Amino acid sequence: MILPAALASLLLSLTAFAQESDEEQPALDLSGETVVVYNPDFSQSRELAEYYAEKRGIPKDRLIALELPLEDSISREQYEKLIRKPLFETFVRRGWWKLALSEITDPASSKPRQAMLVGESGVRVVCLMRGVPFQIRREQEKPATAKEDEASVDSELATLGMPSAPLAGAIRNPYFNQDVRFQIFQGAPGMLIVGRLDAPDADTVKRMIDDALHAEQEGLRGRAVIDFALKTGAYQEGEDWLTRSTILFREHGVPVFIDKEESLIPDHWPLPDTAFYFGWYAATVSGGVGSPAFKFMPGAIACHLHSYSAAAIRSEDRHWVGPLLKHGAAVSLGNVFEPYLSLTVHFDVLNQRLMEGYTVGEASWNATPVLSWMNVVCGDPLYRPYARGPGSTMGDDGRGRDYALYQGIAMKYQERGSQELKQALSELAETRNKPHLLELTALLSASEGKNAEAIELLEHAESLYVINTDKVRAQLYLAELYRKEGRAEQSKKLLQRIMDNKAFANVPAILAAKAMLEKQ
Repeated sequence: MILPAALASLLLSLTAFAQESDEEQPALDLSGETVVVYNPDFSQSRELAEYYAEKRGIPKDRLIALELPLEDSISREQYEKLIRKPLFETFVRRGWWKLALSEITDPASSKPRQAMLVGESGVRVVCLMRGVPFQIRREQEKPATAKEDEASVDSELATLGMPSAPLAGAIRNPYFNQDVRFQIFQGAPGMLIVGRLDAPDADTVKRMIDDALHAEQEGLRGRAVIDFALKTGAYQEGEDWLTRSTILFREHGVPVFIDKEESLIPDHWPLPDTAFYFGWYAATVSGGVGSPAFKFMPGAIACHLHSYSAAAIRSEDRHWVGPLLKHGAAVSLGNVFEPYLSLTVHFDVLNQRLMEGYTVGEASWNATPVLSWMNVVCGDPLYRPYARGPGSTMGDDGRGRDYALYQGIAMKYQERGSQELKQALSELAETRNKPHLLELTALLSASEGKNAEAIELLEHAESLYVINTDKVRAQLYLAELYRKEGRAEQSKKLLQRIMDNKAFANVPAILAAKAMLEKQ
């Protein structure tokens, strides 16, 4: 047991660590180099643009109105005439871009030629507001694989000041996996970070803006949920991104709930305090994060990898991006058309950059290998969930403080190994009567494949919980761990006990217990 004096010393050291983390983060601000684009003909697009600009301190002269179709998709001709050309000319006319004669290699002939390119840039970020179309439709018939000419408006705009390239297929992203903040990146002066504040409705967009600012100030705290699909062969790459993301979260003190089943996390499965969600591979929102009662933590980042995950951003029940945002996420990444696995966002790179203090826009494009392609970043591109560093705030006296304590201790014990970390967490949980900390420690053991250890911790946590939602969740997790450990009869008895307890009748997770019991 940690004695009171030792406990006080530990908490003081965590506070000092939090202050050090805050001081070490680079204080780069991209708001002065951001342009906000809206569609004045689309309901509330202008109001949202003004709201966002005010919240982020973006000058009013950097709000640009483009009269655009109200549909989700536009033709290539419409994109060129209504979006690309007006924006390019505006950037140059207002002096935000200064052009210079440069020598480049012509992609068609592989010979050098001279062209006017962006030499100096005062615009690095473009935020597209709800109402700006997000798809550029295909024009060519029967294109070769990976040579399609359709694209997202967002990915096409990222190349606005870069040398022109063939419309068919993607182009290499010079910023991909570069270990440098975009504001000081010199590899592509005309490249843009493009984010989109778009969602099923205007109220959700406004909430996304507010949640991002709240998380920056108070800290993004909660669990990461990783939903594997057990794919192999050509799909192994996606599984590897999830595996590396799991390791990254553990290293940075974010508790991780992992599901290593071929199917999605079951409907109604309790996933409280979800701050990060990464999974694949279903066409339409479903499973635990799609259940009616599920809500993300404010500021949450949620991505489900699927070819058409962002094909209907403004729908709350089609594909993934719109529904995830409607369920409370502040950020969701997706694809408007078939992107091919290797060319979509690499989750592990994304999460690494976020933990390093990059903005959502920077991290997302740093994790995407190509441009002029299919991806969109729905969320405030200036949002920095770890602007103050992992473990930089201690949180309030509620559940948020448990996550802050967990993260601070995990960062403190980075070099000592997980057994010492789990011992410290368990002792702190006992000293301060925090069964929730025991549960988070059990998640760590389970993510390491140490199910017997996780069971012991969860059994203790369940015995201390007094709130029914907590007790049901702990018992469900235990029933699943019993099943994995070959203790099927014990699992079945526990599930039946959940069903028979009248006090649990109104807990949404009881539906998961019922479904699980029916399968046994």
